[in-house]
Amino acid sequence: MEQQAREIAKKSMEQGYNCCEAVLMAADKIWQLHLSPDTYAAAACFEKGMGSGCSCGALVGIVMISGILARKHMHPLGKELAPYLYEKFLEQFGSSCCRTLRNKRTLSQRIGSRGCRELTGAAAALMVNTWQEVLTWENGDLLDIKYE
Repeated sequence: MEQQAREIAKKSMEQGYNCCEAVLMAADKIWQLHLSPDTYAAAACFEKGMGSGCSCGALVGIVMISGILARKHMHPLGKELAPYLYEKFLEQFGSSCCRTLRNKRTLSQRIGSRGCRELTGAAAALMVNTWQEVLTWENGDLLDIKYE
């Protein structure tokens, strides 16, 4: 499922969607969330760190999806989930700041936003990894969470 999320997110960015939208699309397709057009409209504003180079939209997308999932399927981390995701993102990518992440890239990674696509794909995989151990599936349908 992680690889599928990674590929969906990268392909969405290739089609012109931003990193936040791409993470939402990956979650929507994998977990059949049936996200509303309004949800995608909200995500559209997170391109390039909200236009200021600040918060990475891929991280924002992970947190948005986690909030949506947590309404029906409480994650065992509860209110600590967002800080956990933030820390995991920092561990994996070194920053949550869009500008910092983009400035760290090599020239080849900057061409055609390849670096953003790769990061967004990895962020979508992180999202799936965070949730797949606690969600219960049956015939492709999301049922409830597992508590072990």
